[in-house]
Amino acid sequence: MSFASKMRHLGHVVSDPRWWPFYLQRQVIAPVARDRLGAFVASKFRPQGVRATVLEPELKHRIVEMQDAGISHFGQLLSADQASELRSYFLLKKVKDPYRPDGAPFLPDSTERHPDSHIAHHSSQDILQAPYLLSIANRPDILAIVGGLLGCKPTLGYLATWWSYHTAKGAQQAEHFHRDVDDWRFVKLFIYLTDVGPENGPHIYVSHSSRSPRLRQIRRFADEEVLASFGANQVLELMGRAGEGFLEDTFGIHKGQPVAAGNRLIFQAVYSMFPLPYGPRTPVMATNDVKLNDGTSPDAWINRLYLKDK
Repeated sequence: MSFASKMRHLGHVVSDPRWWPFYLQRQVIAPVARDRLGAFVASKFRPQGVRATVLEPELKHRIVEMQDAGISHFGQLLSADQASELRSYFLLKKVKDPYRPDGAPFLPDSTERHPDSHIAHHSSQDILQAPYLLSIANRPDILAIVGGLLGCKPTLGYLATWWSYHTAKGAQQAEHFHRDVDDWRFVKLFIYLTDVGPENGPHIYVSHSSRSPRLRQIRRFADEEVLASFGANQVLELMGRAGEGFLEDTFGIHKGQPVAAGNRLIFQAVYSMFPLPYGPRTPVMATNDVKLNDGTSPDAWINRLYLKDK
């Protein structure tokens, strides 16, 4: 990061109070300490949601699975036709490379993309207006599982949809193994919107690493370090059809495999305890302008960072 970039970031941190608790929790990396502090913060400072003790057995099973392995597979959350509709929708919406903030927006399949751009993100507005995605992020069963994991009512801290591209540079940024340290407790929902095989940038997750004290630093890890610490049998290469999704505790070690062929489109919903500094600073749309697939309005607390009353 250049000196100018560092100064810009410092200005953001000083002026935006969302960064203050974000950096505070990053000082505690030991999993046991984080879990205990997360439980305390959830019980004292956050609204309570559905308790794990009153959940249906299937949902309780998924909570236990997440607490143990750090990941739970949902299978098809979108049909093939719905995933195709979303691809068609997003192909007509411009994207930006987050690592080239001064670059102009471009269409996902455009030749205007910088040859070294390995990812490009859609805007919050386009994600909220896309079919199906906000409804899935607000599905009662998913919210119940997440609430049981967080110990409190979830906050939709960040929504993202991005394309991943092949470049000649190889692995970049989050395409190296790492831990996310976004909040005291947080969970991420991923849904593939394109078919993902071994050449299309499959997500890689190290099962049972989310509560392990091994490799707990905030840095990038070499593949050799991860394999030596956890063994190849714990490294999951998550391939799947468009529409398949999974919940993941990304404090566990993970990465995105670089794309070798084609382009990958993925949706992500981050459920947190507190507002996240990379989410919208102010709500993007009016609550009354949004209806979920079942005809109900989104929960005001869970969606407060993205939606507001008129």
